[in-house]
Amino acid sequence: MHEWLLSNKWLGDYIKSYREGRGVPLKIKAASVSALWITIGYSAIYVVNNLVVRVILVFIAVGVTTHIVLLPRLREAKGNS
Repeated sequence: MHEWLLSNKWLGDYIKSYREGRGVPLKIKAASVSALWITIGYSAIYVVNNLVVRVILVFIAVGVTTHIVLLPRLREAKGNS
């Protein structure tokens, strides 16, 4: 699975850049945070009935969002085709 992810044509370069500490492109950060809040928000509102679990989900989302936002920004080179 590890090798498949690293060689994946859509995710591989992003994973390698993240693991090497070079950063993450701004569009990937935005997409990640958006997907995170959509899924956690949906779960907290429509799936989970326990208030404590809802609060925990929100804290997790805040923590992950903070991590993503604080990652260095990788500026992608724009190729001239």
